[in-house]
Amino acid sequence: MENTTLQPDFDPSSQPLDAEAIRRKRKAQGQRACEPCRQRKVRCSYETPCQTCLSRGHPELCVYEAPLKRVQIRVASNHAAAAAEETENSTPVGSELSDIHRKLGLLETAVLEIQQSIGQLTATMGRLATSDLRGQALDTAAGQLGTGAQLEGIYTNADMTGGTETVYLGARSVPAMAMELSKGRDNAGDVLRNIVLPMFGLDNETATYPFLDLWGLPHGSPVRIQQLCAILPKDADCLEYFRYYRDTAHVIFPAIIDIDHFESDLTSFLILRDSDDLGLVADEEGKQEVYGKNLHWLGLLFAALASGCQCSALSRKERQLTSQVYVCCAYECLRIVNYLSHSTPFDIQNLLILGNVISNSMNAGVAWSLLGLTIRLAQSLGLHQVAPASVAPEVRVQRGNIWWQIVWQDSLLSIIYDRAPPTTDVLTAQRNSLLEQNNLSYADSMRTLCILGLDILRSRANNSGATPQFMQLLEYRDKLRDIVDRSSSHLQNPRSCRSMRDRLEYWNLLLHRSFVTAELCRPVLSRAKSNDSIAETLKQTCIDSLTDTVEAWLGLQKITRFAVYSWAGLHRALSSSLLLGLLGEGATNPRVRRLLDEFIAIMVDIMSGLDLMDVGGPIARSVEALQRLRMFEERREQKQTMAGQQQGIEEDGWMQYSSSSSEGSTPFLLRGTEGTSPQSLVQSVLWGHGYTM
Repeated sequence: MENTTLQPDFDPSSQPLDAEAIRRKRKAQGQRACEPCRQRKVRCSYETPCQTCLSRGHPELCVYEAPLKRVQIRVASNHAAAAAEETENSTPVGSELSDIHRKLGLLETAVLEIQQSIGQLTATMGRLATSDLRGQALDTAAGQLGTGAQLEGIYTNADMTGGTETVYLGARSVPAMAMELSKGRDNAGDVLRNIVLPMFGLDNETATYPFLDLWGLPHGSPVRIQQLCAILPKDADCLEYFRYYRDTAHVIFPAIIDIDHFESDLTSFLILRDSDDLGLVADEEGKQEVYGKNLHWLGLLFAALASGCQCSALSRKERQLTSQVYVCCAYECLRIVNYLSHSTPFDIQNLLILGNVISNSMNAGVAWSLLGLTIRLAQSLGLHQVAPASVAPEVRVQRGNIWWQIVWQDSLLSIIYDRAPPTTDVLTAQRNSLLEQNNLSYADSMRTLCILGLDILRSRANNSGATPQFMQLLEYRDKLRDIVDRSSSHLQNPRSCRSMRDRLEYWNLLLHRSFVTAELCRPVLSRAKSNDSIAETLKQTCIDSLTDTVEAWLGLQKITRFAVYSWAGLHRALSSSLLLGLLGEGATNPRVRRLLDEFIAIMVDIMSGLDLMDVGGPIARSVEALQRLRMFEERREQKQTMAGQQQGIEEDGWMQYSSSSSEGSTPFLLRGTEGTSPQSLVQSVLWGHGYTM
């Protein structure tokens, strides 16, 4: 029976195998490249389709078939097997011709499909090209442009993009225009969906995942997801870290839009987890769920745990390591769901929290780069535009709030680096409302502050190198002051605070508003001393705002230790303290002297017993510079008291000393820096450029 089964396919004893046949068999077994790459003798990436076939524009030809003789031996009949054997024993030219004929057949099939598609598109365009229809279309478009009507973008659905999430296309994009023109044109919309959109790279369903793991388990494998869930802490720790996030980090920067709903989902998640059943399921779209929640939600949970851990009372090393583990888990969830191609609002909130956590770990530069990616993903979802009326009202509000949080984070980081902000779209209706309404909440006050901060940065970028216009600076200063006047009572006076949350909101708003005001007026400090009363007013405003910034950070530090770990707040306090020290305000202003002494004492206490690598170079350099500046001021005061001499003549707009004073009376930080702006010296101290301890 066994011989009967094998005989029709191939009988090794029917004819001798020559050396050429053995060589061909050995090559067939070792073949790994696709057919086109093997024939061209070019590099193959061994994907389906491979990168070479994609770049050459023929992915449909990328096949990984065994040599033709083996296929015929397995599936052909007796007659076909004999024909195949004859072909294999023929000259090599015959084998090559057979391959060429097969590829030509594939090419003919592909060409026919393209011709059919082009024919359908041509027929559609032909109907549109008739005089009446074409005239109507052109008249409509001309009317819209002529009247200045606002064109609307489109939110594509799964049928258009082949994906399962919404993708936003701008109103001026070619696909959006094509879809608009195809409305009411028979099957034109279907043709455009099937042909035009994939041409613009919108068919993300077939995109190759860019973060494949070449060494471990596949990212979507049940074992890998099970290992990921095993890292989740116990229920008590999980709730504790979340409580730290909700009561501290979320109050300062509310990245999770609906925190109450998220907490309810967390409770349900933990209840299901107690059943010890992972409950790993995949729906019809291939999305994995664990304990009733998808991996988009799970990634956001890990991000919240990482942020909450930073606010916790754990020891420094334990806090850093645990937070870093949760950051890796949150990003691993993003990798598993292929967030670059299939992002959701959950993923955007995840990235916002990760950006905050990373910046608090003294990696604000990485957070800046990550923010750029977050902005692009949010724009691809259309979060920067008002959602259409077909979207549920509560969803519209949530989408808009997510974009506001992106603008919020952009403002904090852009001002730190004095870079042009990457966010260019602020929802106009909400912007105008915020600039006019009263009794602003903390979130609305911060959003208004972010709007003005970004406006200041854009104005500075557009007028690079130009002399600051005093009237424009005064206008911005008044707008910044107006934020407090229009805010809730607890944001205007700390005596009106009724809870810990109110106090957090008061001090954090004061911190950022004062720093933005100081940043606005800072260019005036580098100007030579002038009799212009407006310039002197702006200089005093800058000094007062720097002082308020330090006081606000000290107020935050008394409420929560998280103020020490928040890089945005700590950077503002450090840079403001250094500027005040370099300006010599501690020697003449008792309030500044008291705040600087308190700030230095707290920072020295924090750094005691820690290595430089643990503290961070910028912080260590800043604190030592402040200490030396205070020592210099104390020695100068003693000399003035003993000798009765007045030293320290203000020149060039900030702090220089008369030529009659000795070199020893000049702070070591200021020697050889005549003509240098205070902000340049601050950045030199913070980042170590040209600075030696």
